[in-house]
Amino acid sequence: MINKEDYDEPRCVLCMNEKTRIPVDRVIEKLDSYLENKQLDAALSHLKYWLEEAKAGGDEAGELMVLGELMGFTRKNGSIDEAVSYADSAIAKVDRYGYADSITGATTILNAGTVYRAKGDCVKSASLYERAEKIYEANLNANDDRLGGLYNNYASSLTELGEYDKALDKYKKALKIMSGRGDSLLECAITYLNMADLYEKRDGLAAEKIIDEMLDSAYELLTDAGVEHNGYFEFVVDKCIPAYDHYGQFIRSQNLREMIR
Repeated sequence: MINKEDYDEPRCVLCMNEKTRIPVDRVIEKLDSYLENKQLDAALSHLKYWLEEAKAGGDEAGELMVLGELMGFTRKNGSIDEAVSYADSAIAKVDRYGYADSITGATTILNAGTVYRAKGDCVKSASLYERAEKIYEANLNANDDRLGGLYNNYASSLTELGEYDKALDKYKKALKIMSGRGDSLLECAITYLNMADLYEKRDGLAAEKIIDEMLDSAYELLTDAGVEHNGYFEFVVDKCIPAYDHYGQFIRSQNLREMIR
């Protein structure tokens, strides 16, 4: 989800026109409501409507924000070709609108990288993550959770490319940022499972002990009493279950299935 500072970044006073800016807080609030109630068609229509409103009003930052949400929505719902189309449009507009070195632009590029990773083009996604990383590291606090998310995604692409040591370094950076934060338990669980995958790819059977440690850490977080059981929780747990099946931990995978029924 994009934070307020990701879009509330007018380039100059003359660029601002409050009358034409879309109501971002309200757009996101309504989108969350649709998603929470699994009203996917309504959510998609909602985003497409506000994309056109942003275009009509000349709200460039708002347009990039909605494109980012459309990338995420279509990717998560399996419409990869449509997600790629939104990603390519967003990448072009980052440069065209003058956001190439801004946090807004970096967030858009990061979202596009995640689309390309879902498509299986990890070379493209890694290059986009690298571009976003340079901007984030230059403009964000070292403990900003957006950096944690970027490192996690970047590492996944690097793992697929066989750049294991570089990927592991970024996973560890992500955990350093996110560990101990109550609102990041699910993200940390994902990171531990991603690291298990990395160790298996890099070290094979020799990594059995550390893989078990990663699976233990992830399961502890997924079943933590402090984790809110909402739509996002269900989405994450559903994506994590195959990892436990893969490593033969069927009791845990069944327990997780029962948590989202």
